[in-house]
Amino acid sequence: MAAPTAALEERPRTEKPSVIRLGDIQFLNSWPVTYALRMGKAGRGAAVTSGTPAEISRRLLSGELDASAISSLLYLKHEEELAAVPGFCIRAGGAVGSVLVISRKPLESLRWKKIGVTSTGATTPVLLKILMARRGFRMDCEVTSLRYPEILEEYPAALLIGDEALAASRQARSVFLWDLSASWTQWTGLPMVFALWAVRRRLVERDPDLPGKIQGLLAQSHAWGKAHPNALIAAMQEVFPWPAAYFQQYLGRLSYTLDPKAWAGIRRLAREASNIGELPS
Repeated sequence: MAAPTAALEERPRTEKPSVIRLGDIQFLNSWPVTYALRMGKAGRGAAVTSGTPAEISRRLLSGELDASAISSLLYLKHEEELAAVPGFCIRAGGAVGSVLVISRKPLESLRWKKIGVTSTGATTPVLLKILMARRGFRMDCEVTSLRYPEILEEYPAALLIGDEALAASRQARSVFLWDLSASWTQWTGLPMVFALWAVRRRLVERDPDLPGKIQGLLAQSHAWGKAHPNALIAAMQEVFPWPAAYFQQYLGRLSYTLDPKAWAGIRRLAREASNIGELPS
């Protein structure tokens, strides 16, 4: 994959970024790592921009951001342009509740049906195709701007991710829910890594210490979140008025360590995506 054009490089080649332009996925699952950094409660030296996974990924790849969380699949597609920040990812080792297929009929009745897919993520639609292929049947996926519950008026099933999936699972009645993360882990025995933090390789060539600097910022922010769990949850409740116990349960299903087991999950995702034609070999 070709690197971004030189026109997007606004800094001289010898200059190191004094303030790191850091992208932040706006979903709750990133808050334990990035909330304190975004709110200025921990870490210095980063200007944080929040947005949907699609928005943040586009800005990272275009050069508008220096580093960001990015979906695992997009990282794999752009490894020539991106370097992983050590230490941190967003992963789950089973059911997580924020990556769901929701339908009014059992999954087996949806063969050859069309599923509505929200356009905010890259990894999850491919994960759905991988798991469908394993079951031996296919469903067509169609990107839509519709959201739950209206999406089920147009489609027999919908793929929801992030906070939208959490909200739908709390509201849903008389529907079927398929947690893709649980199915992945039951099948592979590996964690499902939804996203990891990455920095543009051109910047690393100028400043080899940059990934470590970003890791340090994320570590400070993560440490603040672990030291102030009640404050973190109270901030979440300002956005979603759900019980504190629910947030504790949800966050307890997530992990943020980018270790060898997480990398094994990422590489397994790469292999399975390649097998269905969603990623070059």
